[in-house]
Amino acid sequence: MAESGTPTGSGGAALALEGVVRAYGRRRGRAEGVVPALDGVSLVVPRGRFVAVMGRSGSGKSTLLRCAAGLERPTSGTVRIGGTDLATLKPAALTRLRRDRVGFVFQSLNLVSALNVRENVTLPLLLAGARGGPELDARARAGLAAVGLADRSEERPENLSGGQRQRVAVARALLNDPEVVFADEPTAALDPVTAAEVLALLRRAVDERGRTVVLVTHDPVAAAWTDEAVFLDRGRITGRLDRPDEAAVRRTLTGGATGRAAAHAVAVTR
Repeated sequence: MAESGTPTGSGGAALALEGVVRAYGRRRGRAEGVVPALDGVSLVVPRGRFVAVMGRSGSGKSTLLRCAAGLERPTSGTVRIGGTDLATLKPAALTRLRRDRVGFVFQSLNLVSALNVRENVTLPLLLAGARGGPELDARARAGLAAVGLADRSEERPENLSGGQRQRVAVARALLNDPEVVFADEPTAALDPVTAAEVLALLRRAVDERGRTVVLVTHDPVAAAWTDEAVFLDRGRITGRLDRPDEAAVRRTLTGGATGRAAAHAVAVTR
């Protein structure tokens, strides 16, 4: 594998995790043990798919996102983005991969108040060494137009609503046509109407632009926008729902027998 991060054959998968373990510290009173935030997780996300990762607080879903996105090294196991094994990359190459092939949308938007909206969209690429100028600005404006903010590109973030700021974050994540977009609770602080607008943008990125989106969420309503919901408990995948609806997701999250059976059935038949 070349250190540049060039994929060598992904088999149609945008993201693949195989036997991923992430452990922290030691169990109290058991020197030989460790605390597994992820415990042998294997997951394949095909290109052009919208997947929700769900679970109670402490289930490991945010750790899964960090390992999948190359923000954290797993203790063991393999993570591949578009066929590139992240473990083969040195830190500089891993940074380039995240810059060139991954998009991020977080609950904490990380917008810079001293910059206008257009400048916030282009900032990650400029920090990574991209050349600024009219061409990059035009790309940013086109991205903002795609999320309904064509007329707000020169505004400061504080002049926008929470939903509009989150749309700026989506435009920033999609600017470089990434192979995978990772979204960590992007609607948690939004009202239901605004949350639906943001989820619709991510849905369109999948349906119209062929992007792959991995959404970490605790919200059954958000999961219902996706193609598949994957459930974690104590660091392990416990089931899947294909074409999830809100009611089925709620049953699975609350541990109802019907929900568990449905998730297990999908996991077995896939």
